[in-house]
Amino acid sequence: MKKLFVLCFLFLAACATENPLKDLRFQPISSGDYTVASWYKITKPGLPLKVYIEGDGHAFDSKGQPTKDPTPEGLFLRKLAVDDTYPNVVYLARPCQYLMGQNCCEKDWTTGRFSSSIIDTMEASVGILKKKSRADEVILIGYSGGGMIASQIAVRHPKEVKKLITIAGVLDKDKWTSYHKDEPLTDSVNLKVADLKGIPQTHYVGAKDKIVPPELTFEILGKDNPNVVVVSSARHDKGFDKIYADVWSVR
Repeated sequence: MKKLFVLCFLFLAACATENPLKDLRFQPISSGDYTVASWYKITKPGLPLKVYIEGDGHAFDSKGQPTKDPTPEGLFLRKLAVDDTYPNVVYLARPCQYLMGQNCCEKDWTTGRFSSSIIDTMEASVGILKKKSRADEVILIGYSGGGMIASQIAVRHPKEVKKLITIAGVLDKDKWTSYHKDEPLTDSVNLKVADLKGIPQTHYVGAKDKIVPPELTFEILGKDNPNVVVVSSARHDKGFDKIYADVWSVR
């Protein structure tokens, strides 16, 4: 296995005041150029596997400069995954979060956060966990940039995806960066949203989200798209409490 620099005391157990993942089993998954951190519970093998895919994490600091460590500081998705009572649940980090491998570089959480190699690694990681749980289908839940990753995996395996859910999800990298007048993600590949057709899906957006605003999601997926649910009062990582039960009920 490639040499790893484990961030925050072996999967963040001791350095954080609160570690919502402590009751899940940790597994590093090596695939392609990266080793991905995952935490899981599998108590009923054979049932569909629910995979929560993390967002871009702490990719930039308060001044907009790239960080040295993209490990997420917020607990939003970790808590959502851990509190899901479904028997087979995975929290899947993005490459270079929690585990900084020797191939990790700044590009992996900036311009290349949706690169082909990143998506290949995430796709393979889901496949390894799916095999581990002996599942025929997966339920993919992607938060923020994880929405792009989940969607990319879904279009590659449409028959194996029971449901695709995004929360504040980035679904078109070019339109997203253009909306914010940011530098384009030149080392990333874009999602062809037309390929999502036929996949059961729900996209939750926050009415007060300034990072992935509802109007942008509707522009990408189509005006009045019934698969888009606007959550009143929700911002990018807060205020989604009212949809938790709906997400947890998918099985």
